[in-house]
Amino acid sequence: MRIGSSKDLKNETLTSLGKISAASDWRGEGDLADASASRLKALHQLMRAAEDYDADALLDVDYSEEILPHTEHNGGTPLKRICATAVAVKLKSA
Repeated sequence: MRIGSSKDLKNETLTSLGKISAASDWRGEGDLADASASRLKALHQLMRAAEDYDADALLDVDYSEEILPHTEHNGGTPLKRICATAVAVKLKSA
């Protein structure tokens, strides 16, 4: 699976399969030690989703955070997860 920007693959013949997204698991908002692990998890989930569409590459990966401010339990810690989005493409040369 290649990951890059649309500029990186401007000389490639490609077919866009559409924008896809995936997310990491929900974690406590204050859990800073797992921020990079959550980002990596979201990327791995995104790559799996791209494989389901038989994509060869992901273009312009973007990350965002979703925060769930309240949990079922009173006094519960807000939850956070990392979401990753990208355009899945099929390369003609692949």
